[in-house]
Amino acid sequence: MDEKQLALLEKEVEENPKSVFAHHRLAIAYWQAGKLEEAVKAFRRLFELDPPNFEARINFGTLLAQMGHLEEAKKQFEYALKSYPSSPEALINLGLVHLHLGELEQAKECYLKALEALEKMKAHPELTEKKKVKIDASEISLLVNLSTIYVEEGDFEKAIECCRKALEKDPNLALAYNNMAVALYYAGRHEEARKALQKAKELGYPVPEELEKMIMGQDGQG
Repeated sequence: MDEKQLALLEKEVEENPKSVFAHHRLAIAYWQAGKLEEAVKAFRRLFELDPPNFEARINFGTLLAQMGHLEEAKKQFEYALKSYPSSPEALINLGLVHLHLGELEQAKECYLKALEALEKMKAHPELTEKKKVKIDASEISLLVNLSTIYVEEGDFEKAIECCRKALEKDPNLALAYNNMAVALYYAGRHEEARKALQKAKELGYPVPEELEKMIMGQDGQG
């Protein structure tokens, strides 16, 4: 987004100060241009006109999370969920913020609700192929994040199962192999853990050196 395009969008807002669409376009443009503070101000002006705007709340929350303002981002996603309580998009984003804040139980609750919502969406045969792809991508991300939470909670078998389900959808998902290796290791299944970690490395995942030493150094005895 160059300065000329930004100037045109700023003029559009100036000429149409009550246009929610114009404010939203300008906020996104500032964001894309790396002018994050200006983007924040544009979003806030938008919400003065249209507080419940779901799409804008999701975008604003994502921007705030990117800026490291996690508590404020959480409020945006919670606000969005007031309008659409079963929105997978809002639940996934809120879950990710909870995860970054170390609020594992809340993150898990969001992810499980999102998975349930995605299952309901998949039950509708009229979904377009584009939506199906998006749903699958969301489900894969959810499963991998859930595996991280289950490892932290010490529920290693559930973590392994989440990784397996993710790999059924994307057999080349290096992060899932990495997470599976960790869960398998702590479950005492060392040989399987080594194989999973090796697969993660083959797929290009940047396996931490300490993790590699911990898992690959085992003698394979479970």
